[in-house]
Amino acid sequence: MFFCQVNGQKKLKVAQSNSPEVHDTMSVDKRKRNFMLTPYAAPSYSPELGVLFTAGGLMSFKIQPDNQFLERSSIPFSVGYSTNGSATITVLPYIYGRDNKYKIQTQFYYKNMPDNYWGVGYDNAIRTSSPDSTTSYHREWWSLAGQMVFKVKSGFNLGFVYDINATTASSLNSTMEQDPSVLKFGTHVRNLGLGIAIELDYRDNAQNPYSGYLLNMGLLNYNGMIASNPNNFNKVTLDARKYFPVGDRKTVALQFSTEHTGGDVPWSEMPQVGTPTDLRGYQWGRFRDKTATFGIAEYRHMITRKRINKKGSYDSRFGFATWVGVGCVSDNYATMYNWIPNGGIGLRVEIQPRMNLRIDYGIGKDSNAFYIIFSEAF
Repeated sequence: MFFCQVNGQKKLKVAQSNSPEVHDTMSVDKRKRNFMLTPYAAPSYSPELGVLFTAGGLMSFKIQPDNQFLERSSIPFSVGYSTNGSATITVLPYIYGRDNKYKIQTQFYYKNMPDNYWGVGYDNAIRTSSPDSTTSYHREWWSLAGQMVFKVKSGFNLGFVYDINATTASSLNSTMEQDPSVLKFGTHVRNLGLGIAIELDYRDNAQNPYSGYLLNMGLLNYNGMIASNPNNFNKVTLDARKYFPVGDRKTVALQFSTEHTGGDVPWSEMPQVGTPTDLRGYQWGRFRDKTATFGIAEYRHMITRKRINKKGSYDSRFGFATWVGVGCVSDNYATMYNWIPNGGIGLRVEIQPRMNLRIDYGIGKDSNAFYIIFSEAF
């Protein structure tokens, strides 16, 4: 904590803290409340969905309400329908177990939408700067993926990762009908992958870090011996994040992430860049290949009031972020030559303790996108 002088008197101001209980933009009653639900309804825009109208909310709670050292579990969820006829469902649980002995992070997506497929590799991704009749098709897709890790000692976790998904493609364009990967793996692709996760997590808060770092490695095998999973390939992921506090609720966040696959990898499961959680601004699915890598530097700034509010705090719920990044897809690491740029700016609204509504506008090469999403990109 620190003190600041106001009108000749000392006023207490709560500083940034590693304790998830320290939070001064919420009332005392709200901080003591275990279950919180914040509903929302809003439009957004992205290249693949057009104008999307979504409704959903953010649920948060503690499995142990009286444990001040346990972070709040959260379940953001939304359903949406867009102007191009797309229907979407998203549920993103992040659950902390008793005494922080384990945590479960899951992502569920469902999309039924007109989509575009450029093919595999950078050269195919840039053969046209915008979708047209040579890339269009219809996709129904669902995915349930995530990890469950157990505490070995403070900050060091071990566990398993899983990925179950299915893609059905229809109304293929003539170019896609002749695509080598589509011809090989077909238009009804399903996969089941299991593996291990190794994690070093020293972030002060996993939902919205101000300081610390995360290093996560996943090894997955998609086994063709499983009857419901005809494809046999492997995936290695590495995610490194570092957070530098540069002031009260002001942070420089860095991320480096890479994903490599080997074996018979279906066209629908190729690693990608250009999603709402990495190079924001590109059409999701445009850049894909057996190997994908990206790096991002982001500055996050929560606003400090000039005058103290009725809660005795100078902290505002509002803030902003800006970022720059680059990414690349290729067949392997030795041939990573063509890097794509990215940058953007966003608004942050703290709707629950250390949980933000993220409103981002990202710009890429011949592309842009607008997002409204709960939680930070990383």
